[in-house]
Amino acid sequence: MKTIQGKISKWCTCILTAALILPGPSAASAVTFSDINSQQNGWALSSISIMAENQILTGYPDGTFQPNETVSKAEWTVMMHRLFDTYRPNLYASGANKIEQFADVTPEHWAYKEISEIYDNSFQWGVFGLSQYGQLSFRPDTQLNRLQLANMLYSFFDTRMINRQMTPNDVCSIVSNFKDVPSKILKNQDDYDKAVQADGRLDSANAQISTSSGVLPSLFIGTGVGDCQFGTDGFSNAQASILASLQSSGIMTANNSWYFRPLDKVTRAEAVTILNRIYNYLKKSYWLVDYSTIDLKQPGTAIGGTTNGGNGNGSGTGSGSSGVSDPWNGSKGSPSNQTAANVRDYFKTQANGESGTITKNIRKTGEIETAVFPSGYNFLTIDLISQDKTEFVDMYVISDGKSTLVKQESFPMTISVNGVSEVGLRTVLRDTNPLKKGGNVVLSVRLSKENPTPDAK
Repeated sequence: MKTIQGKISKWCTCILTAALILPGPSAASAVTFSDINSQQNGWALSSISIMAENQILTGYPDGTFQPNETVSKAEWTVMMHRLFDTYRPNLYASGANKIEQFADVTPEHWAYKEISEIYDNSFQWGVFGLSQYGQLSFRPDTQLNRLQLANMLYSFFDTRMINRQMTPNDVCSIVSNFKDVPSKILKNQDDYDKAVQADGRLDSANAQISTSSGVLPSLFIGTGVGDCQFGTDGFSNAQASILASLQSSGIMTANNSWYFRPLDKVTRAEAVTILNRIYNYLKKSYWLVDYSTIDLKQPGTAIGGTTNGGNGNGSGTGSGSSGVSDPWNGSKGSPSNQTAANVRDYFKTQANGESGTITKNIRKTGEIETAVFPSGYNFLTIDLISQDKTEFVDMYVISDGKSTLVKQESFPMTISVNGVSEVGLRTVLRDTNPLKKGGNVVLSVRLSKENPTPDAK
């Protein structure tokens, strides 16, 4: 069993009373809500905490957060405006690109400032359209469903949410997996044009797209999933591209059975989690500086015998959970020298909290991102196993502001954690081809006071 030495000085003044990371009580400065608990909301716990602490989305006067309440377009816009505090496209737009005013968002509207400063004419599908009276309308009170939000995200941040490395055939292959968001592959241009005209998506200058409560299919031209390309319908191309990109980045995903739940309303818990993932995505890509001056700090999520946590990584919910700071700040997942760990996944614990496992299909639901708090223990043993033996997954181990990329062949391994406050763990796929299916990856950890291997230092 291979070892690495991990003599680490404490960076946190908090006294951590247990071992594996679970949803639990926050640090003294953290915001708590009476209706948020680790059993039901563990997948969103850290996102709720950090967004509330930074006043992006706050609770109610009665001390509740109401995580299952829905979110309107206006509310989503206000959250984006607060978190991305330098992102003001329409405020700085001019000429034909500037929108002077939406007919249904007057200066008296509570979100007038935020809406009028963000949305310019570069925003496309699902954001605004013409009303039945021919007026430019935003529909601020629309309660967003998941597909509507996904389509809105296409235009945000100069379309940087789109994965430009994907070919149209890659996009087609990914979205064809969705069981509840239809896609159609038409064999020739005539059939394609008829399909575009059939559902009224081109009528009334985007009114159908911006007001539809249904699901409009993404259309392609080709002979099958292995041979399909974009056609001339901009909406199909945009919807397919953003769905494939959100899936590959883990920002908004289908569950393990490929159900995206397009018509489910976006809840407050989902909204802050999605915001958190967008923030970390932009940060990892070195784009965050273009849109925000806000530095989201990792909240003091701790673990201990007082918590009732479980395995709440959010997979299967379609929105998952995300840590609130991203120490892996390289453009391809390479870590920077930071001490905070990005906690997105939680261990299923055994042996009085001294050991635990996370099982996850990282191709479908994103990389494993978690942490271990080894207070009171001297050694940490880590193992990483792929169900698919052709799937190689390496892992960053981050501690004391330093990170080490450990190849999968080096596991299992034991590190010394005497005096260590926190060890961050993040998997990294070697082959990032989005078309490869892959299988589950199992991360297991065990804390011990005695040296488990003769050569562990």
